[in-house]
Parts: sequence; structure tokens; C-alpha cells
Amino acid sequence: MSIPSSDLAQQKLPLTVTVATARQISGLGNTTLWGLIKDRKLEVIRVGRRTLITFRSLEALLTPTHRSEQQRRGRPRKIGVAGGAA
Repeated sequence: MSIPSSDLAQQKLPLTVTVATARQISGLGNTTLWGLIKDRKLEVIRVGRRTLITFRSLEALLTPTHRSEQQRRGRPRKIGVAGGAA
């Protein structure tokens, strides 16, 4: 059963989530999440001893970005004559 897109647009997103909830949402492990918090790649709010991750920072981290041709990962392509022997 699918949810109509208009219902998704009306859903309110949480301001913050716990580390446990962030683990479930993102699929990332506990150590990775705490490392991202330590590296300040995730924005957190501490209330007493409780650490809450802002949903917008989690969403920003997990939103795919478009890479240009120059930012490709992996080996750079060889430039030269295709199929020709020198």
C-alpha cells in the first residue's frame, strides 16, 4: 500500500531524534554516528545527559548531492588516442 504524495507533504518532521532513532532512520552504526557528532558533521542538542540530533542535519548528511564529472570517485580516465599503438 502506498501513501499519496499529498499525505507525505503534510507530515510533520521531528525537530530532533535520539541517536537510536537516527541509527534506525539512516542505517548507520552507533560508532559512525558518534564519530559524525564528534567531527561536528551532525548538529546535536544536549538536554541534561540526553543527546538529540537535529533532524535537518541528519537529512542534510544523507541527501545525495550531484557530482560533476571532475568530482568522480575512482581512477582518473586516461587521455590519449583510443586503440592506437604508439
